[in-house]
Formats: sequence, C-alpha cells, structure tokens
Amino acid sequence: MTTLATTPSVVPRSRGRGYFWAGLGACLLGLAATVIQFSLHIMKTPWYSPVLATVGAILLVVAVARRRSIPRVIGLVLVAAFAGLQWYLFGVLLKLPDYNGPAVGQPVPAFAATLANGRTFRDNDLRDGSRQVLVLFRGRW
Repeated sequence: MTTLATTPSVVPRSRGRGYFWAGLGACLLGLAATVIQFSLHIMKTPWYSPVLATVGAILLVVAVARRRSIPRVIGLVLVAAFAGLQWYLFGVLLKLPDYNGPAVGQPVPAFAATLANGRTFRDNDLRDGSRQVLVLFRGRW
C-alpha cells in the first residue's frame, strides 16, 4: 500500500485588500486634513477633501471588483455617499450668489459706512472733487 502525502492548500491573501485599506485611508486622510486645516484657522476651501474621498471610492470599487464581501460593499457605499455629499456641498451649497450690483459705468448707489476712526463716510464724499480711493473687498467667509 502506498501512502500519498498531501499538503494542505494555502489560502492566498484576499485579493484587493490593499485597495480596500488604501481607499479607506484616502477618504480619512482628506477628512483629517480638513479638520487640521480648520483647527489651524486656515480658511481656504479644502478642495482636496472631496477629491481624496472620490479617489477612495474608486479604490474601493477596485477592491469590490477583485473580491466581493460585505465589509467592502459597506465601505464602498459609505465612502461614495461621503464623496457625493462633499461634492454637493462644494458645488451647490457654497456657490456664490449672482452679482446684482451696479454695472460698469453706472453711478455708485447711495451708501454710508463708519470708518475706523469713527467718521461716517458717504457716497457724496466720493463726489466732492478730492482724490479718494474706495476699495471694495468682499473678503473670505
């Protein structure tokens, strides 16, 4: 009688695991960078956050395509929803309103403002013949 020795089959590492973790990491990196940016009071639009969330969603699509599992599908749905919410926020809610001010060549509408020294500055002060400069700075908010 001959004995046949068989070696147990080695289960290969899960296909797409690296894509899964890279996708989650990209999404969380964008979120963490946004929190750090605003905690440092740097008030610029964090466009990198929806971009990184979208890259994360694409990496999770690759991970799900390589091997479908419940955690991967749940991660894909959550990251894709988060990326979509961020794009909606940046594209719709942060859109500047249409300009309704005077056109070029039109006279400046009547206004009154208080200067830093407490003096009131009116639109008539621009028409008195003296040289003055009016700077309109919309600011970032």
